[in-house]
Amino acid sequence: MIALRLLIFSSVLSLSVKAQINISIQILDAGTESPIGNARLEVHETGQIFTSGRFNMALQPGNYHLHLEAPGYQASDFNLIARSDTSLTFLMKPTYLELKEVLVEESLSKTLQRNASLSIERINYGESEKALEASFAESLKKIPGLEAYNTGVGIGKPVIRGFTATRVAVYDQGVKQEGQQWGMDHGLEIDPFNAERLEIIKGPGALQYGSDAVSGLIKLLPEPLPVQGLSGSYTGLYKSNNNTIGSSLKLAYRQKQQFLTARLSYQSYEDYRIPAEEFVYNSFVLPVVDNRLKNTAGELLSYRLNYGLQKATYNARLMLSQYRQKVGLYPGATGIPRAFDVGNIGEVSDIGLPNQEVTHTKIYGKLNLMLGHNWLTTDVGYQHNRRQENSNPHSHGLIEIEEGNTLALGLDLHTLSLNSSYSWESQGIKYNLGTNHQYQQNIKSGWEHLLPGYTSYNGGVYSLLEGSFNENWNWNAGLRLDYGYISSEEHLQPWFNDLDSLVLRSPQNERHFFNYALGYGLVYRPGDQWNINLNLAKSFRIPVAAELVSNGVHHGTFRHEVGTPTLNAEEGYQFDLGFSYLLKDLYVKLTPFFNYFSNYIYLRPSGSFSQLPDAGQLYIYSQTEAVHSGGELYAEYHLIQQLHLSTAVEYVYNLNLATGLPLPFTPPLSNLVSLEYEILENEKTSWSIAAEHRWAAAQERVDRNEATTPAYQLTNLKTRVKFSLGKAKIAAGLSVLNLANTAYLNHLSRYRILNLPEQGRNIVANLSVSF
Repeated sequence: MIALRLLIFSSVLSLSVKAQINISIQILDAGTESPIGNARLEVHETGQIFTSGRFNMALQPGNYHLHLEAPGYQASDFNLIARSDTSLTFLMKPTYLELKEVLVEESLSKTLQRNASLSIERINYGESEKALEASFAESLKKIPGLEAYNTGVGIGKPVIRGFTATRVAVYDQGVKQEGQQWGMDHGLEIDPFNAERLEIIKGPGALQYGSDAVSGLIKLLPEPLPVQGLSGSYTGLYKSNNNTIGSSLKLAYRQKQQFLTARLSYQSYEDYRIPAEEFVYNSFVLPVVDNRLKNTAGELLSYRLNYGLQKATYNARLMLSQYRQKVGLYPGATGIPRAFDVGNIGEVSDIGLPNQEVTHTKIYGKLNLMLGHNWLTTDVGYQHNRRQENSNPHSHGLIEIEEGNTLALGLDLHTLSLNSSYSWESQGIKYNLGTNHQYQQNIKSGWEHLLPGYTSYNGGVYSLLEGSFNENWNWNAGLRLDYGYISSEEHLQPWFNDLDSLVLRSPQNERHFFNYALGYGLVYRPGDQWNINLNLAKSFRIPVAAELVSNGVHHGTFRHEVGTPTLNAEEGYQFDLGFSYLLKDLYVKLTPFFNYFSNYIYLRPSGSFSQLPDAGQLYIYSQTEAVHSGGELYAEYHLIQQLHLSTAVEYVYNLNLATGLPLPFTPPLSNLVSLEYEILENEKTSWSIAAEHRWAAAQERVDRNEATTPAYQLTNLKTRVKFSLGKAKIAAGLSVLNLANTAYLNHLSRYRILNLPEQGRNIVANLSVSF
C-alpha cells in the first residue's frame, strides 16, 4: 500500500459485548507528523463520510473498507476488521499528483488503482465541469483510451479502445443502462449532471458484469451521503455556438439516518454552427446556410429522486429517474441530401422532421446488508426506454399510413435486472460470489421495419478471488458461467413496389447461448514508485437481437442493416499490461493491450446497394477472425507545484484476418497535450488557467467502402475560479473550444459520411453555487 504507514496505538478496551464499537482515527503528514485538517474518510459499506484530521465513528462489529483522501497527499485505503474499540493513526505522503492514486470500487478489491490488474480510472466531477460537453459520453473524451461516437450535438455514446455499443457496459448506481445501445445513433440516456463519481475500466469486464462488458465498463457510483440538514447546488450554463441554455438544481435533506435528494436539469439549444458554407456529397455541392446545420436543435429534461436509509447493519437506497430528449436530425442524415431541403433552414430553434424522441425511466434500489461480519450487496431495477424516430413517410415497405402519422420507428424496451454479490475474507484470500440476471421485452411500432419484437434473458454466476504472495506481489482470478436466451417474432410487410404482396422481413428466431469467462491477473510492486500489472482473460459476448434479425433502413445511421440469425456468441482472448511510475512531481503510465477474437461480430459493408429506394449501401452483420490491439500513454509533470503539464496518447490497431482489412469505425491515433497553471490555491479560493491541444492523425486504415478521414488539430482555452461567500461555495468557468474555428472531420461522427465538419468555435460559460 503506497505512501501509508499504519500505527495501532491501542485496541481492545473492553471484553464486554456492545451493540456498536467506537473507532478513532487520526490522519498525520508522513514527513512532519502534523495533523492533516482537510482529510476525507469514507466508509465504503455504509457510505459514511467524515471530513477533518481526526475521525470518531460508531460502527457495528464487522469488516469495513476505509478510503482516505486529502488534497496534496496520495490517497490510501485500509481494510478494517472491527471487533472492539480501536484507535488508529495514518501517515499520508505528500504529492503534487494526488489525483493519480485514486481509490476504486471495482471487483472485490475496493482498493488502490495500483493494486488492480486492469487499467482503471476514477473521476470526480465538480458541478461546473459537468457543463462543458453536450452529452455524458462527450465528457469522457479527455481520458486516454476513451472517445465518443456522436450524431450531431447531444447524441453520443462512449467508445473504449475503439469498442462501443454492446461491447461497452454502463452501470448507473449498480444497474446496467439499457437503451437500445446497439444503434450507433442511439445516445446514452444519462444526464451529465448526474455523473458525480465515475469509475472506468479499460479491458475485459465480462467476469463480473456479463457479456456487454467485453471491452470495458463505465460505472456511475452512488452519490455521497449529504450533510445533515438542507444542502444543495445550482448550475447555469451558456454555449455560444448553438445558444445552449441550461440549468441544473440539486437539493438534499438529511435528518439523522434518513436522507432525500432531488435533481432537476434542463437544456435547450438551436441548430449548431459549422465552419463551412457548403459541403460535397456524391459529387454534388450542397449549401450550409448561415453556417448552421439545419434541424440540429434539441432539448433535454431530466430529473432524479433518491431516498436513503442508513442503519448500523444495513443501508438502502431507492431511486427514480427520467430522461427526456427531443433532438432534430440533419435532413441529409436520413436519406439522400437535396439542395432544396437543406438550403431552406427555417427557424433555428425549431425541431422539425426528421427527429428522435427518447424517454428513459428508471426505478432502482440498492441494499447493503451485513451478514455476520461481512456484507451482501444487492441492486434491482426496472427500466422503460421509449424511442420514437419520426420522419415523413418513405417507400420502404409501405403499409397504409394515416395522414399526419410521422412515427417511422417506435421501440419500447422494458428491462428487469438483479445483481447481487457477497464478499468475505479467509486466511488472507478475499472471495466474492455474485450473480447477474436480466429480462427484456421489446415492442415495435411505426410504419417502418428495422427490428421485430423480441424477449430475451441473460443470467450468470461468478466467483472472484484475490490474494498476495508477499508484500510485492498480488494476484486475482475468476470464473463466470452464463446462459442467454432470445426469441424474436416473425415480421411480414408489404413490399414497396407491390403492396399486395407480403415479404418476410424478419424470421421467427429462437436462440440459446451457453458460455463462460475466465480471468487471471498479477500485480508487481517493486517499490513505492513502480507498479506493473498483467491481466489475461477469456471473454464472450452474446449477440443482441439487432445482430440476429434486423432487416431495414436505419435512418439514424443512413444504411440498410441486415441481421444474421445463425450468429454464434463472440469469443475473445484478451491480454492487458500496465506500467506506471510515480514520484512527487511526475507520473507516467503505459497500458498496451492485445485482443484476439475467433468470431468477431461486425457490421460489414457489402459493397452492394439496398433494393429499397434511397436506402444506401447494404450492411450485413457478419463474423470473422480479428485482432484488436493498441495502447495508451499518459504522462504528467509538475515543473513547479502550480504548473501541470500532461500528455495523453492513444492508438488502436485492428485487422480483419479474413479480408486483411481493418475493422470499420476505428478511432485514429491522437495526442492531447494539456498545460494548467494554478494562479491561486488555498483552502477558500482557487483560480487556474489551462490550454489544451489535440492532434488527431489521418485515419487511412479503413474497411472496404469506408471513407478515410484527414488529420486535424484543435486548441481549447479554459479558466476556472472557485471561492467561498459565507457558507456558499461558488465556481465559475469560461472556456473557448475550437479556438481557431477549425473545419475538421471526426472519424467517429455520424455526419462524417456526409463530409460535414464538426462544431465550430464554442464559448462556454458556467456558474455553480453550492450551499
